[in-house]
Amino acid sequence: MAIHKSLSLAFLLILPAFLSSHATAAPSPPPPEVESLLKWKASLSPAQALHSWSLPAANASTNAISPCKWTGISCNSLGSVTDINLPSAGLQGKLDNLSFPSFPNLVRLNLSGNTLTGTIPTHIGTLHKLMSLDLSANKISGSIPVEIGNLVNLNELDLSINYIDGSIPSTLGNLSKLSILFLYQNRISGSIPPHIGNLQDLVQLSLFQNNLTGPIPPALGNLTMLTILYLSMNQISGTIPAELGYLKNLVELRLYQNNLTGSVPSSLGNLTKLTVLYLFQNQISGTIPPELGNLMSLNKLTLDQNNITGLIPPALGNLSMLTILSLYKNQISGTIPAELGNLKNLVDLELDQNNLTGPIPLALGNLRNLTLLFLYSSIPSSLGNLTKLTVLYLFQNQISGTIPPELGNLMSLNKLTLDQNNLTGLIPPALGNLSMLTILSLDKNQISGTIPAALGNLENLVELTLYQNNLNGQIPPALGNLSMLTILYLSKNQFSGTIPMELGNLKNLVGMSLHTNILTGPISPALGNLSYLTNLYLYTNQISGSIPTEIGNLGT
Repeated sequence: MAIHKSLSLAFLLILPAFLSSHATAAPSPPPPEVESLLKWKASLSPAQALHSWSLPAANASTNAISPCKWTGISCNSLGSVTDINLPSAGLQGKLDNLSFPSFPNLVRLNLSGNTLTGTIPTHIGTLHKLMSLDLSANKISGSIPVEIGNLVNLNELDLSINYIDGSIPSTLGNLSKLSILFLYQNRISGSIPPHIGNLQDLVQLSLFQNNLTGPIPPALGNLTMLTILYLSMNQISGTIPAELGYLKNLVELRLYQNNLTGSVPSSLGNLTKLTVLYLFQNQISGTIPPELGNLMSLNKLTLDQNNITGLIPPALGNLSMLTILSLYKNQISGTIPAELGNLKNLVDLELDQNNLTGPIPLALGNLRNLTLLFLYSSIPSSLGNLTKLTVLYLFQNQISGTIPPELGNLMSLNKLTLDQNNLTGLIPPALGNLSMLTILSLDKNQISGTIPAALGNLENLVELTLYQNNLNGQIPPALGNLSMLTILYLSKNQFSGTIPMELGNLKNLVGMSLHTNILTGPISPALGNLSYLTNLYLYTNQISGSIPTEIGNLGT
C-alpha cells in the first residue's frame, strides 16, 4: 500500500512538468534594435526596400529574431547592428521614430537620397561609436542639433542638399576625428564658427550655397590637411584671411559670389598644390599679387567681376597648366603682358571690360588651344593661328585698326562679335570662309567700303548686324542665300541702290532694319514672303513707288 502511494505521488509530480514542456512557449520580446527598426518602418510610407524587415514566423526559434539579414543592415559578430545603409531607397517619412539610443554599436548611418522630412532628433547624439553620418539629399528641415557634437568618433558628416536652417553649432568643433564636413545647399545662416578651426584632420569642408554671413575665420588656417574649401554663394563679408596661405595641401579654393572685400592676400602664393582658385563676383580690390605666379599646378583662375586695379602681373605667364584665366569686369589697367603667350594650355581668356590699353601682344597667337577670347584694343593678325577658337568676343571695348583677314582662318568659329569699338577699314571677304559662323556682329564701328558678296556663303548665319558704320555701295543679292538668318540690321550706313528682291528668300527672318541709308527704287513685293517678319524698318531713305500689297502678308 505504501509503494502504491509513492508511485502515485511521483506520477503527479512528473505530469505537470511533462505538460509544461509541451505547452506553447510564450514569445520572447524582440531585441531593442529590432523593435526600433520595426517601429520606424511602421512610421514610414510603404517602401519595397524594407520588405525584408519583419519578425519571423510564430513557431520559429527566438534565435531567429535578428535584423542582420535585413536589407541595408549589417551587424558585428555578436549580432548587434553596426550599419544602416539605405541610400536612394525610396524612404518617405521622418527620423523621429528611429530610436538612436537602441543602437549602441552603430558605426555608419547612410540615408542619403531619400525623401525624409522633419528635423534631426537630438537623441542622435547618443550614437557614440558612429563614424559616418550621411543624411544628404533629403528634405530635412530645422537646425543642426548641438548634440551632434557628442559624436566624437565621427569621421564623415554630410547633411548637404536639405532645407536645414539656423546656424552651425560651435559643438561641431568637438569632432576632432572629422575628415569630411558637407553642409552645402541648405539654408544655414549666421557666421562660420571659429571652432571649426579645431578640426585638424579635416580634408574637405564644403559650406557653399547657404545664407552664411560674417567673416571667414582666420582659424581655418589651422586646417593644414584641407584639400577642398568651398564657401561660395553665401553672403560672407570681410577680407580673405592671410592665414589661408597655411593650407599647403589645398587643391581647390572657391570663395566666389560673396561680399568679400580687401585685396587678394599674397600668402595664397604658398598654395602650390592649388588647381582651382575661384574668387569672382565679390568686391575684392587692390592688385593681383605676383605671388600667384608660384601656383604651378593651377588650372583655373577666375578673379572677374570685382574691383581689382593695377596691372596684370607678368608672373601669371608661369602658370603653364592654366586652362581658364578670367579677369574681366574689373578696373585693371596697363597692357596685356606678352608672357601670357606662354600659357599653351589656355582654353578661355577673358580680359574685357577693364581699362587695358596698348596693343594685343603677338605672343597670344601661340595660344593654339584657345576657344574663348574676350579682349580689347587692336586685333593682331596672329589671332588667325587660333584654329580651335569657337567664340571671339571683343565687343564694347576701344579696339581700333582694321579687321585682319587672317580671322578667316578660324574655321571652327561660331560667334564673332566686334561691335561697339573704333574699327576702321573694310570687312575682309575672307570672313566668308567661316562656314560654322552663326553670329557676326560688327555694328557701331567706323567700318567703310562695301559688304563682301562672300558673306553670302555663311549658310549657318543666324544674326548679321552691321548697323551704324560707314558702309556704302549696294546690298549684295548674295545675302539672300542666308536661309537661317533671323536678324539683318544694316541701318545707319550709306547703302545705295535698290533693296535686293533676293532678301525675300530669307524665310526665317524676324527683324530687318535698313533705315537711315540712301536706298532708292521701289519696295520689292518679294518681301511679302517673309511670313515670320515682325519688324521692318525702311524709313529715312529715298525709296519710291507704292507699298506692295504683299507686305500685308507679313507676320501672318
